Amino acid sequence: MWFENRPLAGIRVAVTRARAQASELAARLAALGAGVVEVPAIRVVPLAGPVPRLAGYDLICLTSPNGARVLFDRLRDAGLDARALAGARVAAIGPGTAAALERQGITADIVPDRFVAEGLIEALADVPVRRALIARAAGARDVLPAALRQRGAEVDVMPLYETLPEPLDQTHLEQAERADYVTFTSSSTVRFFLSAAGERLGSGARLISIGPVTSAALRERGLEP
Repeated sequence: MWFENRPLAGIRVAVTRARAQASELAARLAALGAGVVEVPAIRVVPLAGPVPRLAGYDLICLTSPNGARVLFDRLRDAGLDARALAGARVAAIGPGTAAALERQGITADIVPDRFVAEGLIEALADVPVRRALIARAAGARDVLPAALRQRGAEVDVMPLYETLPEPLDQTHLEQAERADYVTFTSSSTVRFFLSAAGERLGSGARLISIGPVTSAALRERGLEP
């Protein structure tokens, strides 16, 4: 009876985020009683690159937990740690990224109320910026660097990782098709999942979006979150 009384008991939820990141969301859904199937539509691949020279930046922006993780992996490979960010303000696009920085010993100075690039631009409106580094995924939107450059700042963009499609087998697709809810946590999960699933997204499934950029990606494909 205790299990049956949990709020999501009897509900099937498909989680499409990368396998390495899915477990926490899946565990929290399961704790609420949901039957969770992990359908990882993407995988995160770190890019090779030089050790970032962070001295001289007065603003360092991290736009995802993956970016924070890969940045510090590069620093550790060079024998560096959180002290390499000394002297710069650190901005995180949202609480997930801020938490990833906390695990590395960094407390973000700026976390916007809206967890998108536009929200970060608003949060930085009164912050003086001379030279900024934006550490992010390859191919990410250029909204943030463009806005900072328009203010006269010198902006460097550092691609740290890329998001690639994860092959989905027949079993995963059938489980997602039977789900009551399908969760999408980025526009890349939308793009790669729908590319693999085609028209097999269950007609009765409700679509859950993490935010406005992901919602826009769904609507571009004729789907309403």
